Amino acid sequence: MSFCYAGVSSYWRPYELEAAKAFFGLETTIDNADHFFWRHNTESVNNIILQRSMEIESRYLNTNPNGKIINPMSSFCYTNNKDLCFSRWQEERIRTPKFITFNSKQDILDSGLTYPFLIRLNDGVTGEDTFLVTNEKELDKFLPMVNTAYSRNKRIETKKIAVEFIDTSIRDNFKSSFRIIVAGKSVIVGYARISDDWLAITKQFTDNKKEHFVEQNKRLEKLISNNYDELVRSVNVLGLHHVGIDAIADKDDNLYFLEVQPFYFCGNTNRTSPPFWNPYKPPELVKWLVDDKEYLSQEMPMYYSNWLNKRNHFNLCYKSLKESL
Repeated sequence: MSFCYAGVSSYWRPYELEAAKAFFGLETTIDNADHFFWRHNTESVNNIILQRSMEIESRYLNTNPNGKIINPMSSFCYTNNKDLCFSRWQEERIRTPKFITFNSKQDILDSGLTYPFLIRLNDGVTGEDTFLVTNEKELDKFLPMVNTAYSRNKRIETKKIAVEFIDTSIRDNFKSSFRIIVAGKSVIVGYARISDDWLAITKQFTDNKKEHFVEQNKRLEKLISNNYDELVRSVNVLGLHHVGIDAIADKDDNLYFLEVQPFYFCGNTNRTSPPFWNPYKPPELVKWLVDDKEYLSQEMPMYYSNWLNKRNHFNLCYKSLKESL
């Protein structure tokens, strides 16, 4: 058994290459590989790279008619364009926020979408050029900013979208979101992110969120258990194999699917630090996870075993991939 890979702005994450070799054999050339792994960092792909990648994929399949492609380019649009991903999920009755694409303010007003909602580009990342709109005055304020971003940052089928805002408020009015890793037919792990505002990302962790962090990671274990098949299906219907799903839950524990990240951030040995690689900041989070490991690993066993332990994380991912292909 053998494999090859290609990708732009990507790298082997901690212990990942070892896991790939353990389960998929020797690393070899495209003409001889049984499996081809695409490893693009999505936001670094432009039209030229996309076209060239599709040509490489076609060459591989012509040379290796029985070869298997992991995260094929035919599904790239779902990782790059949120509107297409939402539409595909909605076709499969997988829950997403309501959304529209728009060109003008009037498109939004005529759509029936009600406040509050987010306006943004369909291929933005990490809340980039994303604005929460609660009334028409704010729409008038933020719409020119989205228009500017659209003019400046058009990449591949870039569109402006408005997305229903889902309230993720938890105790003490903090907000939460989740990253859930699926590989093959398995949900590998998930972890919670707690913040002061609607953009819930790890770097907003502070010491006063410790209890909430534990609560939300325990909540996520239940959410995964209750939505396990749906999580796996959400990746399979996109034609993908190994991704991080960004999701949120409302106050009734309804899970909403937001996007998929094939090259989800898991640490970089050239710029992030052990023992976890990711998270590597903020320092108060890392210190707490180390100092209180005995207690926290009992409260959040999935998080410690399948996420913080990157060797185990990627062994589980590549084992599941091998079993599913």
